[in-house]
Amino acid sequence: MKYLLSPEGLKILESFCFTPTLFAFDYDGTLTKIVRDPSKARMPDQTSVFLKVLNGIAPVAIISGRSKKDLETLLSFQPKYVIGNHGLEGLRANEGSLHNAREICLKWKGALTGKLKGDSGINIEDKEFSLAIHYRRSRSKSFAKLLVLETCGELTPPPRIIMGKCVVNLIPTGAPHKGMALLELMLECNVRTAFYVGDDDTDEDVFALPDARLLSVRVGQKKDSAAQFYIERQAQINEVLTRIIRFLKA
Repeated sequence: MKYLLSPEGLKILESFCFTPTLFAFDYDGTLTKIVRDPSKARMPDQTSVFLKVLNGIAPVAIISGRSKKDLETLLSFQPKYVIGNHGLEGLRANEGSLHNAREICLKWKGALTGKLKGDSGINIEDKEFSLAIHYRRSRSKSFAKLLVLETCGELTPPPRIIMGKCVVNLIPTGAPHKGMALLELMLECNVRTAFYVGDDDTDEDVFALPDARLLSVRVGQKKDSAAQFYIERQAQINEVLTRIIRFLKA
């Protein structure tokens, strides 16, 4: 991984701004800090202003594990594309796929509620088409994580499990993921290239795409990440947005 805000990284970023590009971002941990209460994870005002400016001059997408409805309540403006549930919501998914995912998640939720209700630090977030099991408030996070993973391993049908920061995401097998969502949006926007910033394992589906048309950036350096570049911390997203806007307006 190379540092995006280095002279080399900025030169490559500038080159992506010379061609029609989709600018896509994860939400939690990328456009906003990770907070104890997910319902309070709102973008800082300055970040929102920069993103709104960018949305006015280029196609912008937010691709999140949150539900689309949840995202829209947190945003102070409407980007061109809002994609929820790791890529399942906001695309041209058919009603059959959504119905199937909803039924599976209801079944999982019923099984998990009965087995995890004894730990007050574990919270099951129902996002309708996927589930997120948070254990950030648990007194023993290592025990809570183990308990959640063991319990999820007993679910039927087996979910696709993606680890996050003190959260275990459960997604119906075969459902679209963030990488698939990004590629579909590129086709819809009729752009040649895409830029994506994310911060955890749920974004590796984008980072791992073997596509030279993608510039991928991770918040925080991680040795085994497939992202090409990194920024050191979430607060640097404003500098990234400022640079992109400056290059596009040049």
